[in-house]
Amino acid sequence: MLYLSQPMAITTQGLLRTSGSALAFTVGGMLPLLSGLVLLPYYTQMPAADFGLFALYTGLYVLGQTLINFGVDTLVGVSYVEHHDQPVQLRAVMSALLGFIIQMGLLAVGLSALGTLWFADAKLLPWNELAVASVASSLFYVLFKAYSNVLINQQRPVPYLGLAALNFLLVLAGTVLAFEVGGYRLFAPIWGRTFGLALSAVVVYGLWLRAYGIRWDRGQSVNWIRILYPMVTYNVLGWGLRYVDRFILQGSLGPETVGLFDFAFKLAMVLELIQAGLFNAVLPRIYRVFKERGFLDAREVLNRNLHSFTAVVVLAIPVLYLGLVGLLPRFMPRPEFELAYRWVGPLLWSMSLRGMFNVYLAPLFYFKETKLFPKFYALSMAVYLPVLVALVAWLGAEGAVWAAGAVSLLQVASVHWVSRSRYPMNYNWGKMLGLPVWGALTYLAATMWCSSIWAEFAVMMASNAAAVLLLFWRELRSLR
Repeated sequence: MLYLSQPMAITTQGLLRTSGSALAFTVGGMLPLLSGLVLLPYYTQMPAADFGLFALYTGLYVLGQTLINFGVDTLVGVSYVEHHDQPVQLRAVMSALLGFIIQMGLLAVGLSALGTLWFADAKLLPWNELAVASVASSLFYVLFKAYSNVLINQQRPVPYLGLAALNFLLVLAGTVLAFEVGGYRLFAPIWGRTFGLALSAVVVYGLWLRAYGIRWDRGQSVNWIRILYPMVTYNVLGWGLRYVDRFILQGSLGPETVGLFDFAFKLAMVLELIQAGLFNAVLPRIYRVFKERGFLDAREVLNRNLHSFTAVVVLAIPVLYLGLVGLLPRFMPRPEFELAYRWVGPLLWSMSLRGMFNVYLAPLFYFKETKLFPKFYALSMAVYLPVLVALVAWLGAEGAVWAAGAVSLLQVASVHWVSRSRYPMNYNWGKMLGLPVWGALTYLAATMWCSSIWAEFAVMMASNAAAVLLLFWRELRSLR
């Protein structure tokens, strides 16, 4: 349940009015990244070593997105809210945003092509045509993502869902075609993804040109770089927190181990897709409340939305655990990847604190407090990297799994410590932090004491549902 106004009784009619658009934004937010899960039956036909190298090139693809968009995707939503009633100013900003993205993307692709002359035989990651294709894919995806943000802030769920479905189907078709034609080798998923995203980018480019045009505004671009460079530092640090474990595993244990770890992480990413879709559905409404009332008066709306966000996540995890660990191996038996299923549960719970993290991110994004962003990720990275190295040296790939849980706690703690003086929160500790902690403890108890996956699921679902019922009893009673 999502609270989108000041504290009041929730009506069934109000829920029905918002449920359709919320579902469209949620599903649309999941689709572009869901292709990685849908294609797992193809990916896992590759040797584990190739799967691991594919994970590293995917890390490069994500890093390319960070550098090419340079944080301007965060300006799309804010700019639309500020200028939606000023068509001339809105068109000027949006056309300049497209020009900025294209310029940065072409620069990145050109530099990556030059890199093949010197780093083709690099041991950590060979810099060859697959690296260039990964960077080109980054540009194509940034275009899609930026225009998707426009549709989100226009509150146009049907076009948003349609564009996301098109992107999903093109990537899916391109990758399957590459596997069928070229066999189950490393180049197939990389070039298939590049081809599908390129077709999607052509569509987005045409839509953006028709709506806003394209231009290169040097003054505006310089101003964005000045404002957003802390955001880029933050995003690069965030990329490191998410992907450095693969490169540490590659350097110490080799690509086969990277493949096993990344397989488990891809399964757990289903939860992240759900969270991204839910957050995208409510964020524009939160921004509008910030504009109308300011932060102090609007924070109750923010907290209530994200309290409910956390409750949904805690109830979803047992279902995902049953499906991913209990049922999926029956439909996709891959003995080479069997060990990785043991790591899915801890990874799911390590992602469950995302709602609390988003509580702090929303006002920071809206009020453009970009100078704060690098601080809390730098704090996390300073602790996480030595912990990760030590745990991998001690426990191997399982050490990286437990380090993922540690970094989730570090991110929440660091953003709280850095931003609490500017944006004091009054969220409910039991709903925001207690629920995920309770769920994680219940998971540990269930996996220790129960002998079957169905019993583990029953224990987790019953205990988590009881906790949600207890904490949200007043809200549930207000439904009518």
